[in-house]
Amino acid sequence: MSDLARVEGERQGRICLIRVHGEIDLSNAHEVSSAIGSAMGQEARGLVVDLSDITYLDSAGVALLLRLAERLRSRRRQLHLVVPRGSPVRRVLDFTGLPRVIPLDARLEDALARCACGLPDNLT
Repeated sequence: MSDLARVEGERQGRICLIRVHGEIDLSNAHEVSSAIGSAMGQEARGLVVDLSDITYLDSAGVALLLRLAERLRSRRRQLHLVVPRGSPVRRVLDFTGLPRVIPLDARLEDALARCACGLPDNLT
């Protein structure tokens, strides 16, 4: 992973929680996307990406999130984002209209709960 960003993943039942720290821009978006895919694995039915510690996100980062959402949607998996209200990243995402496509929560607990509630009971 580049010096600009760090990706950490953990499982919480059927949900994979990914925390991204640092910056996402054109220079590292592909690398961050690959790291998220590797951390998620095949078993997770839902994905929560915590962007609370992101200090910079450009259009390449927004595109990464849109591609990730589409890829998960095609596999009948859910994506939820955590971005605190008032953060510069939240303003970027609100400006682009991304919250109309990907659920956004200000708190990690809320995103995990909403993601878990949307998972069918018969999926393991």
